[in-house]
Amino acid sequence: MLDFKRLKDLREDHDLTQSEMAEIIGVKRSAYSLWELGINIIPIKSLVIFSDYFKCSLDYVLGLSNQKHSHELVEGIDFNVVGINLKKIRIANKLSQENVANLLNISQACVNKYEKGLIEISTSNLYQFAKLFKVSINDLCGKTKEKVKVD
Repeated sequence: MLDFKRLKDLREDHDLTQSEMAEIIGVKRSAYSLWELGINIIPIKSLVIFSDYFKCSLDYVLGLSNQKHSHELVEGIDFNVVGINLKKIRIANKLSQENVANLLNISQACVNKYEKGLIEISTSNLYQFAKLFKVSINDLCGKTKEKVKVD
């Protein structure tokens, strides 16, 4: 389950109000507040802006790692890179798009669009994919200068 406790912790550690953080991300304070409370899930683009601002890893913010900083983080996100990495991992695990769709409880068409970079992957699907395949969200999103490793 996604835990957004670190959104609040990082914000408060830097003495920022919810309004200030919302302005940095480019959303209304009410939207940001609902993310901190875990009522709504922060979209991946907003999560990337948040992690870039604090220069910390996506894995750390989402509670997948206790390592706050990753070496040589790349700013921003490119959904074509995300798609390529999702596809590499799917193929390395000898799975079809339909298999991955079933694992994530989404449609095969959605997996296809993710892999082609046509649509933004949801934070919850990205989190679930990373947990299932034991990969870093930072690596999946091209946030590190290293390439995604597949066995």
